[in-house]
Amino acid sequence: MKAKPAILALAMSAMLGFPASAQIPATGEGIGGIYAGSYLCEDGEHGVVLDIAVSEIEGRTELRVDGTLGFVPVLAGANGELADVAGSFTISGFLLTEPRGANTAGYLQFQREEWLLEPEGYGSANFRGQLNRRDDGLWQITGTPLAGPTSEFCSDLIATRFLP
Repeated sequence: MKAKPAILALAMSAMLGFPASAQIPATGEGIGGIYAGSYLCEDGEHGVVLDIAVSEIEGRTELRVDGTLGFVPVLAGANGELADVAGSFTISGFLLTEPRGANTAGYLQFQREEWLLEPEGYGSANFRGQLNRRDDGLWQITGTPLAGPTSEFCSDLIATRFLP
């Protein structure tokens, strides 16, 4: 009997010892890079690309996060009001390496900074979420873009690191 690829991948990652939510390296090593995925808002689904750099903050238990967030059209959002929108802006924020208050290690928050490519009628967003290591060892960001007239305008974002 042949093993299905997904089952084989899960078994291999278990043997290699990749935990689902690994500890966040205090130096941020291996976290920076390019992440891609999508997010959902009231106007539909949009593609997202995050290019982030992570650096230490002297004397602190969080890491500094700087980078660029870009958004692009995706097929699943083709019927949305802003289906063809594309743009990008710079971001800055922090990533917790140790639990603090109600937030766990891996808690990620960033703020929008400056537009690089600003589409007409579309706003930039802040973000709060979680960084975790997937079972296959890849880093993944999940959370909520804080955009629109209310914080409920967007609901979900998922992006996986695929390039260092």
